Amino acid sequence: MRLLARISYALAVGAALALPPSHAQAANDLEAIRQAKVVRVGAVSAPPWYSKDLTTNLWGGLVPDVLDKLFEGTGIRIEYVDTQWGTAVAGLQSHRFDLLGAYNETPERAKAIDFTRPIGSLKSAILTSQADAGKYASWETINTPSIRLSAIDGAGATVLLRPVLPKTTWIFQQSSDSMYMDLESGRADAILTSDVQISMYLSQRRRGTMVIPEPVYSQPTNIAVRKSADPALRAWLDESLQRLQADGTLDAIWAKYVRQPGK
Repeated sequence: MRLLARISYALAVGAALALPPSHAQAANDLEAIRQAKVVRVGAVSAPPWYSKDLTTNLWGGLVPDVLDKLFEGTGIRIEYVDTQWGTAVAGLQSHRFDLLGAYNETPERAKAIDFTRPIGSLKSAILTSQADAGKYASWETINTPSIRLSAIDGAGATVLLRPVLPKTTWIFQQSSDSMYMDLESGRADAILTSDVQISMYLSQRRRGTMVIPEPVYSQPTNIAVRKSADPALRAWLDESLQRLQADGTLDAIWAKYVRQPGK
């Protein structure tokens, strides 16, 4: 019995040492963040959600603006960690970061991670430079091998529409810049992403036509967190987001970034 007790103690100590110091001492993720006074946020270079200033290495965008308001007055510093949509779940699970904003909840993702209440909503949309944009009016007409469609691997619109478009010729990219380059170079006939992201592109480049095909696929977008036996962090985020929604803060942030084409 004494030997078993020693083995159990050694295993417990080993497990604690395997975690970051704050997580070894804290009862849950929220307490770990409060103790460390740092929240690590996964950031994907995808305007308007996240945008990194290469001269200062500082992150801005819709998600950072929301997070600034969420953690305002808490004494908690926000630290951004570069990631990609396609590897974000693994980043959360491995404790590379604690949160990921603008990540759409899907049944498959919900098996591995948890989500807060929505921070807003968006529609799946197409951007094309072709003169005949009418052929993108429905997902049915897009579902053909003759259409080369560029999309970000692992992004919400990609995950949602891949089963709907099994015949389409897909080109998968890891970043928004690469996706837009496919369109501008003629490598792709169109791109698939959210209406929010396309509206931002059009307001800056003013090239191409945005189409929202029928039937409309609309998704809420959320903040993703790790699954935990103690969902204190998710509960705190939900309460804070509800407050920001009620006082108009979220709407004001979205209005700052989401522009319609031509405006």
